[in-house]
Amino acid sequence: MTKAAVGYSENTSSREAGAEAARAALEKLGGDAPDVVLLFGTAKHDPSRLREGVRSIVGPEPPLFGGAAVGVITNERMGYDGYQFGVALLSSSDARFHLFIEKNLPDNEYAVGRALGAAIRAHGSDPDNLLLLYDIVKRQVSTGMSLNMATPLLQGLGESLGAWPTTAGGGTMGDMQWSPTFQWFGDEIENHSAIALSMSGDLQMHTAILHGCKPSSPYYTITKAEENTVLELDGRPALDVITDLLGSETKWEDYPLFITLGVNNGDPFGDYNEDEYAVRLCMDVDRERGGLVMFGDDLTTGKQVQLMRRSISFDYIAQRAERLFEQIGDRRPVMALYIDCAGRASAYSGTDREEAEEVQKVIGSRVPLLGWYVGCEIAKAGSVMQSHNWTGVLSILSASH
Repeated sequence: MTKAAVGYSENTSSREAGAEAARAALEKLGGDAPDVVLLFGTAKHDPSRLREGVRSIVGPEPPLFGGAAVGVITNERMGYDGYQFGVALLSSSDARFHLFIEKNLPDNEYAVGRALGAAIRAHGSDPDNLLLLYDIVKRQVSTGMSLNMATPLLQGLGESLGAWPTTAGGGTMGDMQWSPTFQWFGDEIENHSAIALSMSGDLQMHTAILHGCKPSSPYYTITKAEENTVLELDGRPALDVITDLLGSETKWEDYPLFITLGVNNGDPFGDYNEDEYAVRLCMDVDRERGGLVMFGDDLTTGKQVQLMRRSISFDYIAQRAERLFEQIGDRRPVMALYIDCAGRASAYSGTDREEAEEVQKVIGSRVPLLGWYVGCEIAKAGSVMQSHNWTGVLSILSASH
């Protein structure tokens, strides 16, 4: 049988926070020993001291898997930009858990993805489900902010895997100041790595993307792009096109963390289908060349994009989450994971409520919930495995009994 439990702490002492969250989770597990420990904490914590606190409760055996997060979400608690720390324990006699890592990610994303996929395949059996994490911060703001890119990482990983298992994940970051990140892998503390947790056996992961945007323009073709900068749309400077669409009231200085472009992986002439869309968020502007600097580098010449309108509908989030439970059918839900864009938090999105609260309401007490805020989200859009921005990825783990 597979069981899960979650604990949470906002203790400012990292070791005590680790022990407090792990103790709360272990008590809920009802005496079973955990087979794997998921853990996420903000950059205000010392990851080694958090590890010490967790180990003091769960012992030396179960492997640790997780990393930095802007904030943490559980069934009843949530917070960000503080000392939030969350732990999930998974115990199962019917599931198998394996950890994989590839290091040296900066400027090496494709090769790291290929190697990580090869390691997973070489293990001997295709995984049923993958939880994929990578450090999104290559350089922090003080040294000239730069990000590790998910697109080549996913391309390399997909080529090695051949066929994607059900996969969810994200680019980890510990705060909105882009501080250096960290990961827990086994008993080590890593950074600049891509890590994967394979879950097989009597365990299935059901995943849905919860968008916060809808199309608000016709399609535009990218006619010039360089790395992760969109320079031209339909032969005109990208900034000029966006200015025409938004009007003069919105200044280009406001575009970072506001402008979003959507890619439709489905029928371009069909009705809007959120399952087919991936969203890209602008992180900066190239004023000199009239370009939009995006979080992803997959907006290449020839691709069609639409300007997206931010529209976090709380009813929509609740409906999508409820529909995911319905997809499980007769299987028993075990645990929910919510990988949420940090930009969707009310302090950064300007909403008067937290959209994660809607996920909490739907999950209720049905299953333990562990969520964390990330810099980009990973899930399929249509048939394409890719990264997203301004999106939530909700996954429910289920067992047959």
